[in-house]
Amino acid sequence: MMKNYKWFYIIGGILIVIAAAGYFLPRLLLNIAYSPHLEEKEVPLVENLPKATDSLVMKNGKYLLAFSELKSLRDSDTGAFYVIDEAGRFLSQSVKQDLSEPIGMTTAHDKAYVVNNRSLQRSSIDLKTGKIESINMNKQSSNSFSLYSNNDYVIYDIAQSLNDGQNLVYWRQDKPNDKKSFVIPHGFTHSMHVEKDEAYITTADPDAITYIHHIDLKNNKVISSKKLDLEDEEFSRTGLPSNPALAYYKGYLYYTVNQMKTVSDTDDTIINTGKLVKIDPKTLKIVKKISIGDENFNPGSLAVVDDQIVILSDYSEAYVMNEQEQMKKLTFKIPQDQRSALKQKSTFTEQITVKGNKAYIFTMYDLRNNDSDDAIERGEINAFNLTNGEHLSRTVVKMPLSTYLTMTFAVIQ
Repeated sequence: MMKNYKWFYIIGGILIVIAAAGYFLPRLLLNIAYSPHLEEKEVPLVENLPKATDSLVMKNGKYLLAFSELKSLRDSDTGAFYVIDEAGRFLSQSVKQDLSEPIGMTTAHDKAYVVNNRSLQRSSIDLKTGKIESINMNKQSSNSFSLYSNNDYVIYDIAQSLNDGQNLVYWRQDKPNDKKSFVIPHGFTHSMHVEKDEAYITTADPDAITYIHHIDLKNNKVISSKKLDLEDEEFSRTGLPSNPALAYYKGYLYYTVNQMKTVSDTDDTIINTGKLVKIDPKTLKIVKKISIGDENFNPGSLAVVDDQIVILSDYSEAYVMNEQEQMKKLTFKIPQDQRSALKQKSTFTEQITVKGNKAYIFTMYDLRNNDSDDAIERGEINAFNLTNGEHLSRTVVKMPLSTYLTMTFAVIQ
């Protein structure tokens, strides 16, 4: 019974299951579950959309969006990039792109990076000039599920055979034309963190067993790989590139997991506990497991802010852990009427992006259950101050075309 709960949350959350006939992503499952019937004809849903151009106009933009249709790998030009301001107004639109199921965006050095679940194209977007470029390495024959960038490195995966290991492509930010690759064993990449020239990467195999790997990026070498000593009921729900599940703090790695336990003979009482798993980066062994807080708090993303770890889940609250590993709840001060309206909708926290001490949380609406007047609204991005929980802004995101369903974003400023 417990393993059934585990697989339910893995499929409904972020971990991926690979079928023999092809790749099926949880991101795709979520968009199908939270989406209306697709119209065959492409119809503009936003009045006065800007003219499509090869490069984006970034002036006055707050967010960069990647929108796409649900298409097969054989289709091309299935999406486009957009720039919107804080009020949600569309300021710029790219020409059609080879985008299908963009899994998430990361940013570093005034550039945004995006990879796609169901497209072979990977792109960078200059957040100053709006220039769009390919970041593919030679001819690549598969799509990607993972992406990481910081001020030093960019890494993405080439998702092929689980049994043969995954190929990861990486390069230094100051040497974008010098792309390298290595093979990582034990399933598909789940979460990544780079500390100086060393990468720490978690993977999950077809049996949902989690491994952690230590890679020397400077010498292009996998130093060590180890199975994480987790219980059957412990698993990580996160994994989207914008929602990192792995962080480095005070000399240790911290990894988010949930634990589902049944506590009655009839299997009808379920306890959901969020935890941080503390890992020694030298040995890759688990040092301890730290309970996060309230029952049913689902850790969705980690960030180090003001010399503390912040554990994020949705627009409601977060937890902050200090150096002594003490937990404190941080309640977001979202207006009560807005909080009530969100609770009445069927929603899902799709993406969490942290820049400095600010969190940008994209709450996706279930379009099937919304009023017809709201049918063009894909969701909203709320920005919060992670120091005091102050609500900084709310941006309702509209779908530009009727055929578009999936979306990811990056913060421009």
